[in-house]
Amino acid sequence: MREGYFVSYSRVDGADFALKLADELQAGPPPTEVWVDTRELVPGRADWDDQIVEAIQTARAVLFVMTSDSVRVGSSCKDEWVAALRYKKPVIPLRVDPEAGLPFRLSSRQWVDFSEQFDVGLAQLRRYLRWADTPEGVLQELRYRLSDAERESPRVAEAQRPRVEQEIEQLQRQIDHQRQVVEDPSAAQDATTTRVASALEREREPQRPKTNRARSRFVNPPPMLAPTYFQDREIETRLLAEFVRSDELRIMSLVGRGGVGKTAIVCRLLKALESGGLPDDLGSWVVESIVYLSPVGKHPVTFANLFTDLCRVLPEERSKQLLERHRDPSARPNELMLSVLEALGTSRTLVLLDNFEDVLDLQTSDFLDEALQEALFTLLRAPVHAVKAIITSRASPGRLLLVEPARQRNVNLDEGLGSPYAEQILRAMDPDGSLGLRDAPDDLLERAKERTRGFPRAVEALAAILAVDHDTTLAQLVEDTNPLPENVVEALVGEAFNRLDVMAQQIVQVLAVFTTPVPAVAVDFVLQLYYPAIDSAPVLSQLVGNLFVKREEGRYYLHQVDRDYALQRVEPGNENDGAKGARAPFTQQALRRRAADYFVKTRTPRQTWRTIDDLAPQLAEFELRAQAREYDAASQILQSITPQYLYLWGHHRLACTLHERLEGHALDPWMQARNKMELATCYHALGDANKSIGLLEEALPIFQELGDRDNELTCLGSLSVVHGVSGEFKLARELTVRALTIARETLNREAEATLLANLALNDAALGDTASALEHGQQALAVANEGDYPRGKAHRTNVLGGLYFEAGDWPLATEHYLSAIETADEIGFAQVSYEARVDLAIVHLHSGNLEAAAKHAESAGAYDFPLQAQDAPLILGIIRLHQGKIDAARAALSEAIVAAEGLMKRNRRHGTALDARALAICGLVVSGDAERIDEAREDFRLARAVLPAPGVIRRVLRLFDAIAAVDAGQLLAALRRDAAGPSHES
Repeated sequence: MREGYFVSYSRVDGADFALKLADELQAGPPPTEVWVDTRELVPGRADWDDQIVEAIQTARAVLFVMTSDSVRVGSSCKDEWVAALRYKKPVIPLRVDPEAGLPFRLSSRQWVDFSEQFDVGLAQLRRYLRWADTPEGVLQELRYRLSDAERESPRVAEAQRPRVEQEIEQLQRQIDHQRQVVEDPSAAQDATTTRVASALEREREPQRPKTNRARSRFVNPPPMLAPTYFQDREIETRLLAEFVRSDELRIMSLVGRGGVGKTAIVCRLLKALESGGLPDDLGSWVVESIVYLSPVGKHPVTFANLFTDLCRVLPEERSKQLLERHRDPSARPNELMLSVLEALGTSRTLVLLDNFEDVLDLQTSDFLDEALQEALFTLLRAPVHAVKAIITSRASPGRLLLVEPARQRNVNLDEGLGSPYAEQILRAMDPDGSLGLRDAPDDLLERAKERTRGFPRAVEALAAILAVDHDTTLAQLVEDTNPLPENVVEALVGEAFNRLDVMAQQIVQVLAVFTTPVPAVAVDFVLQLYYPAIDSAPVLSQLVGNLFVKREEGRYYLHQVDRDYALQRVEPGNENDGAKGARAPFTQQALRRRAADYFVKTRTPRQTWRTIDDLAPQLAEFELRAQAREYDAASQILQSITPQYLYLWGHHRLACTLHERLEGHALDPWMQARNKMELATCYHALGDANKSIGLLEEALPIFQELGDRDNELTCLGSLSVVHGVSGEFKLARELTVRALTIARETLNREAEATLLANLALNDAALGDTASALEHGQQALAVANEGDYPRGKAHRTNVLGGLYFEAGDWPLATEHYLSAIETADEIGFAQVSYEARVDLAIVHLHSGNLEAAAKHAESAGAYDFPLQAQDAPLILGIIRLHQGKIDAARAALSEAIVAAEGLMKRNRRHGTALDARALAICGLVVSGDAERIDEAREDFRLARAVLPAPGVIRRVLRLFDAIAAVDAGQLLAALRRDAAGPSHES
């Protein structure tokens, strides 16, 4: 039952009244849900007592029917209304028998009188139920609870009195706040609005200046600090210590149900290592670096976070080089992982991968993040290195355990703490003795340990129950939980949650909706929908003290077990809950919508965005919008961050994953097409031309039908680029001309300049140098008309290439330098890279090897994924001419790796095939003569894919540069393969 009323009555003399009352309330107006045992108990579902307790836990209030039998000593009704008080539920007495008096503990309450006329009593009850939801009604219920506590205070045992006094203080604070709401609701609401607005403004402030991300010993805050009452786990701690010291082991997995203390064990050991030793007198051991990855914070377990955070422990220059490689979507995760492992060398580094179940398919144990899987497989298989990973997970990483099992250790933690450690934790959680734990007899604590099975979170939940329910003693609680179900942690967490009052429960439920730790203002912002004068900070502090909520650096979050339970107690709702202009019931749908709005409010100014951490609000909002099935809104978020930021910073895989989540959902047609187009860009950047073309061809007719000519031309332009990269230059040219026609008809001059430049590139590839030069000059002229610095840089660079092809090297050099100047000024990495590579080629052919090497080396600092192989290829050729054979071989090998990264997604990637063939040619002349057949096969495949004359000219120019240092004439017979059958040498 949700939001209904539990009817407590005696079957001896109250059954007829209870059923009549239920009928009338359910009939309305307004219809009111009511729970009466004779109608609601389900045979075979669960023990009837358990069903009654659950009904009380989920009830809005208890209607206590006062008859002669229900108020007598020993009546079963007392168990029900006492349980209601324990679970902080309002008890509303209904006097049916005029002789029935209120029980002592309920004597402060006013009854609703049904003793004379049922209809009169019913009308009064309906008025009372409506009034109970008003600020005045909430205040009155708080006063009832305060009266109960004050009455109990002198009567409880001395040891329990501090608990009651603490409850009295808390209730007095709540009453003071609620009184202000009642006396001046506008002022209270205005004060809350002002406080929330101020806190939101602070959240929007970018955290500057940011410290240098490189060279950090301990990266990211740990997900938790092991509590001071941490006990036992000596065996597991010793196993962890042995794992850390072992030269053979690389990954250790701690697996167990939620609440068994996995994260606490690891964090305790890592905290000790930060100080240079191992816990529990296990000796000293020095680690250079520790990286914490956990959903508790901004750095969950992903491949991107694993790689970039490992880079942070490296010297700045090396870190920068590796991060640039990561921005290349053609770079495979295993290649990147090998690079960072090699860079770390013998530097002992530990990585915590917390809550690993989040990246697993719980049905199959497969990875949800293929890049992360590839990286961890590489960590296990790589040559000697000093990086180790510790995994905590509620599910076994089965797929991972099959790889290099001799280099792993798996520990199952589903056994709880034994004696005397669980008992010691219980005593430690009660330093002042107010919970009855510190001074409890040993045998009682032993029984408590048995009931909780020693699971740390279950032990904490047991203490939390005692902290919020002064009516319950440890002895009673031990009996209440006997027999305890298999899911003991969840059961005790639920018992603790159900003893919170409504406000505290809803605060916990709001925290459960958020996917990341949040400050108190986030909770206030959400709950303002329901309580305009909310102030959750005092309650949150109390919840932290009572072990319900975790707090790190001023941000609050829940243990996953608590989060699961709290969400389970909130109705899912329907798609309209919380929509603008609609009523906002307290449902998961409405809460997620409002939580997403919080992240809209906390976005930092766009001009301050520098790294993916600055997009944390947008990414958190996307997750909530997707969970709330607001796919259009989720798509809009991606439109705002993908092209200019995720792509720019190299997070192509993340962008691809996010856009893939929206495919197949009921988006607005325009949003569908936009999402397809952005996803196509991701696939293109990752080297999957077929998927990219397929999505663009799906998006194009949608834009055409909608009459969106701007996006139609963008889609056509993207199709032309992908087909061009695939070597289909004639088709690419046709598509470019179609897009150019639209750009001119719609007066889109910036797009016109871009398309003219692309047309020039197509003409050049097809061998029409004159037409290419004409279109290139037109592109630059159009770009110079407006303030299009990106366009100007691109067009100038294209024109430089055309002058080079025409043999005017001085003019080509002038344009390349101009393009570099503009591109560097605005941070246009593509042109900064391309122009430097092409300038290096100019100097190579003109014999200025020193200048050529300078530009080829500097190109490596910029990122253009689809040509990542070009800079090391050109540098390798230059080193061959300089006689620096070892340096040449290193650069050429790097070019091969980059080319193969593209070929893994498309075996017939013509540009990559040519690059690899040329690099192998360089290796052949420097000593690897046996690889000549590899180069021949690559050239033949490349010519089948890319037979365009302009492409062949460029390839032969570089081939001839390598052949110039081929003293043994090893490549002489290979030029025909490089040129292809239809090309004259």
